[in-house]
Amino acid sequence: MKRIILAVTGIVACLLVAGGCNGKKRQAPLEAEATLFDKPLDEIKQYMNGEWELVSGQNARETNEFENTFIAFDNDRYVWTEDGKAEPGKLNWRKAETGAGYEAWLMDVFYAEYPAYPLVIKGDTLYIQDCTATAYKYTLVRK
Repeated sequence: MKRIILAVTGIVACLLVAGGCNGKKRQAPLEAEATLFDKPLDEIKQYMNGEWELVSGQNARETNEFENTFIAFDNDRYVWTEDGKAEPGKLNWRKAETGAGYEAWLMDVFYAEYPAYPLVIKGDTLYIQDCTATAYKYTLVRK
C-alpha cells in the first residue's frame, strides 16, 4: 500500500512539475509585434519615441528606398534629418478616419496635407501608413 501511495505521489509531483514548465513555455514573450493604430495615444508615443532610420516606402505598385534619412520622435515633436540637415517639427496628433475603414491617431510628419499613422511595430521595425491616394507604407528601423 505504501508503494502505491508513493508511486501515485511521485506521478502527481512529476505532472505538477511538468505542467509548471509547460505553463512557462506558453507565456507570451514581451510584445515582439504590436499593432499601433488601435492603441491609446500615450502608448503609441512610448513605442515610437526614439531615433529611427527611414528605409523605404512602398505600395502595391512601387518601392522607394531612402538613404541618410532619419526621424527622431519625442512625444509631440520630431526631428527629420536628411543628408545631415535637421528639420524639427510638431506631429499634430488627431483621431480621425484613415481611409482604410477604421480610425487611428493621425500625425503630420511626412506631409501636412497628407497625414500618416503608426500602423505596427515588429521588434526594431516601425511601419507608418500614409493616408494618400498612393497609400505608401513607410519602413523605419530603430537606430
